Amino acid sequence: MDLVQSTYRKRKKLYLVLLASVVALVVVFRLTAPPAGQASFQANLLKLACLAVILLVARNIFRCPNCEARLAPAFYSTWFRLRTCPKCGAKLTED
Repeated sequence: MDLVQSTYRKRKKLYLVLLASVVALVVVFRLTAPPAGQASFQANLLKLACLAVILLVARNIFRCPNCEARLAPAFYSTWFRLRTCPKCGAKLTED
């Protein structure tokens, strides 16, 4: 297996794990009751900061190993079957 393909596979798994963690955090935050008083603002701010950091990391981690182009939009537009980089044409998966 080529280095580009193995790096792509690792980044793809990490990207999907980060998106799953966003969903899990949203569910946990929705099910937990906010604390009363002044601490509720701080708790909500912490929740939003956690979600924002995870989304930013997920957006920036899923890039082409060859040219560092963002692959998330192309990944979702091709129904999870991205085989080549749309920018440089590097082969990302084995046929």
